[in-house]
Amino acid sequence: MRRIVERHLAKLRRAQQVPGELDRLQDELVARLYPAAVAPVRAVRTDRIPADAPDWYFEAELQRSGLWDMMERCYPSPVAQSQ
Repeated sequence: MRRIVERHLAKLRRAQQVPGELDRLQDELVARLYPAAVAPVRAVRTDRIPADAPDWYFEAELQRSGLWDMMERCYPSPVAQSQ
């Protein structure tokens, strides 16, 4: 483990001495950590729920968005959901 860390530190020290090399290493790291093609952008519905909407409408929107399952995991009983 110590040799691995020493090797990486030496690589970073060399990269700091060569102009542009540190930027190339950072770009490589960012490209590996955050690949661009993994999650395409998709349109999201952002309409507000009217204040006078019935409860079933609110629950239907939560189920449609997938938040209903998360709420049931966080607040398992009906008593806890009403708090």
